[in-house]
Amino acid sequence: MMEIIGVIPARYQSSRFPGKPLADICGKPMIWWVYQEAKKVEAFKRVIVATESQIIVDECVKMGMDVMLTSDRHPTGTDRVAEVARKVSADIYVVIMGDEPLIKASDEERLIDSLDRTPEADAIMLTEEFGDPVDAVNTTTIKLAINDEGYLIFMSRAAIPYPKEAIGYKLYKNVGCYAFRREALEFFLATEPGNIERAEGIELLRLLENHRKVMTVPIESESMAVDTQKDLERIREAYRRRLGGTPL
Repeated sequence: MMEIIGVIPARYQSSRFPGKPLADICGKPMIWWVYQEAKKVEAFKRVIVATESQIIVDECVKMGMDVMLTSDRHPTGTDRVAEVARKVSADIYVVIMGDEPLIKASDEERLIDSLDRTPEADAIMLTEEFGDPVDAVNTTTIKLAINDEGYLIFMSRAAIPYPKEAIGYKLYKNVGCYAFRREALEFFLATEPGNIERAEGIELLRLLENHRKVMTVPIESESMAVDTQKDLERIREAYRRRLGGTPL
């Protein structure tokens, strides 16, 4: 039976939103909500918050959360997860981004269920259709080119594929939850970023540039990343709805 670890990268020193993982949502820090949802997933042997910040470590310990202090020199969240993998052995590492607190346990379970059905995939990621056309042209959102079999062909901050010959094509974005098989994570860590990854600033392109297979799992989700104070207000409102309008 595969051993599966859930890892939540949580960086305190965000250039756009310092201290973001500890931002208050209905009386609890953002990272708490992400952690609690992941703990509902029975397949996870452990759920670990991985952070470069002693401040986040102290808060997690205070709230009874499993947390690991990692290097402050990691260029990406995946590098941070790779450090966890060097210390905690598992077959699969599911990365749950600490700034997407609307991802549900059921979505994480769908990702895990897909692992058995696609043994040839090196990594698997959740995706969803763009609902807001403004997001489709926003360079902070990553767009996906996916083939008819569901495999990821390319990722870009540009709107891809371009509808030159046909209209009505659905544009897809990534949701902040993806899984690496251990060997693929080790490959990522041992491989230098390629020209395309450096140009786009998208770490998973390292797999695609080296002909690794990434399967996509489409879901219907309200998830969004928190990059600004305005994003945080949208997340707070979503949680108020989830909680029936009553804060904790």
